Amino acid sequence: MPTMDIGTGTLWYEEFGSGDEVVLSSAMGFARGGYPEVLGDPPTGYRVFTIQARGFGRSTHPAAPPEIGWLDQWADDVCAFADRIGVDRFLYTGISHGGGIGWHIARRNPARLKALISVVGTPHDRAGGTGSSEGRRRFIAQRKDPAAVVANLEHMAGWTDDPARIESRRVRFAKQAEEAGLRPDDEAELNQGKPFPEATTDEELAEVYRGIRLPVLILAGMRDGVISPQSALRAAVNVRGAKAVLFEDEGHMVGEESAERLVREVRVFVDELNGVAEPPMRA
Repeated sequence: MPTMDIGTGTLWYEEFGSGDEVVLSSAMGFARGGYPEVLGDPPTGYRVFTIQARGFGRSTHPAAPPEIGWLDQWADDVCAFADRIGVDRFLYTGISHGGGIGWHIARRNPARLKALISVVGTPHDRAGGTGSSEGRRRFIAQRKDPAAVVANLEHMAGWTDDPARIESRRVRFAKQAEEAGLRPDDEAELNQGKPFPEATTDEELAEVYRGIRLPVLILAGMRDGVISPQSALRAAVNVRGAKAVLFEDEGHMVGEESAERLVREVRVFVDELNGVAEPPMRA
């Protein structure tokens, strides 16, 4: 469980796989056995680094929020980490707020990205302002009430009628509610806000997307209680050449609940980038 000194702080990380494709991902934390860890498993076998974002866990905890904002700071931290491991260009993938980090890399340092893979992570609709998402505000306010935390997680995840998934969520969410109550205040109250806060309307957000010029894969769940289908489609129709896969039966927890399903789509996308995708079948 190593840490990396990036000059302005240290970042805790884990490494999986050993392939030629280098994938970086950053977030508050990562579920064991979830996406993007599975990207390192055969047959995909990418070389994956999961990086705990500044302000959380064993990474540096700054005394005050960064002047440039959390998302820009986290984006710069990922690029600094890439410098330390000697990687110029990389695939970046992130889930939810981790996807937001990737969108900020795409704006600040597009030359560093071979591609961006956003998983339930397209920037939020502009309704309610840009200071934070409703879900994050609610989670912070109610984090010491286990029943409220579970209810918030159920809302985020989106509805399901799959008995196995319902039971899995019951167990996971109870554990996460317990962990939320024990989290240090500086972590629990950290609120990064919505990506691209300078875009105050949905049309201004669409204009930001039009300025992004790199390969982007958008993976979204239509039952997501955090990132709306409209958010995913807004990115898909405004980022030139973007590819989007929209799962009707998935929600915001797709990274934990359907990691292999995501990995298959990523592998097809990367093979297409590399020119090695199998040609379509002909009738």
